[in-house]
Amino acid sequence: MKPIVVVHGGVAAPAKWRDGCVRAAEAGAEVLAAGGTALDAAVRATVVLEDDGRFNAGRGSVVRLDGETIEMDAGLMDSDRRIGAVAALRGFRNPVLVAREVMDTPHVLFAGEGAERFAALRGMERHTEGPTPESLERHANAMRKFEGSEIRRPVWRDADFTRLWNFEAPLPDELRPKDTVGAVTRDAAGRFAATNSTGGAVPMLLGRVGDSPIPGAGFWAGPDGAVATTGVGEEIIRRMAAFAIYERMRAGDAPQEAIDKVVADFPDHDFFGALAVNATDHGIGQNRDMPEAFLFA
Repeated sequence: MKPIVVVHGGVAAPAKWRDGCVRAAEAGAEVLAAGGTALDAAVRATVVLEDDGRFNAGRGSVVRLDGETIEMDAGLMDSDRRIGAVAALRGFRNPVLVAREVMDTPHVLFAGEGAERFAALRGMERHTEGPTPESLERHANAMRKFEGSEIRRPVWRDADFTRLWNFEAPLPDELRPKDTVGAVTRDAAGRFAATNSTGGAVPMLLGRVGDSPIPGAGFWAGPDGAVATTGVGEEIIRRMAAFAIYERMRAGDAPQEAIDKVVADFPDHDFFGALAVNATDHGIGQNRDMPEAFLFA
């Protein structure tokens, strides 16, 4: 079976970051070319995105409303339905690697202090740099935007700037959604895997957990394929979007067809995108008709 790696850098990630997705996909492909498993390849690709510093995961995770707290989520699953996930993890460089360690325990999900103690016990690399300058700048710019008199008015506060932006200059990064990174893979033996990793949303309260570490919402894998999603986490959870796509593939839909049907269930104002692979094909889709709405490789 022909191996494949498909990665994404999040809904509305700028096109200029595409090189990071390409590097991640190439890293995953190298693992598969060397005989590695789909899970190994998906984890490797996600680590590259977490280490990049631009994407909202790992080093580049956005800060919460206080301007300094970083809490990260990650999850992964393979075609044997082994699952590992972490939520509200602080202080570690690669949450997807912590989630991979969780997969080898009797549990599925560790959160908060327990996740941090577990990561330390397993010797995971700590992240001691604090927020990147880019993360702090994005937070400061976002707060200025949201504190402005125009943004305080409900009609502006609730506006979807990505859809409505009509200036010649590109939409400022601080008004774009900050989102997940992830990967779906298939190896030569026909095994599948899916990963997700994120620093959360902007703005975001302490302890908020989105779809990324929730099996069936942010990711799902099984004998019939793998799915990773990205977008507004709360809406993805409400629709259990990854499992919905997987079930459509299991019933016979091609990956693209399955994604398109689930995408159609999302309103335009709720960003959503998905990757999927099965034994013969892959699919990529989002609910926005914009070149930069879904950065993938």
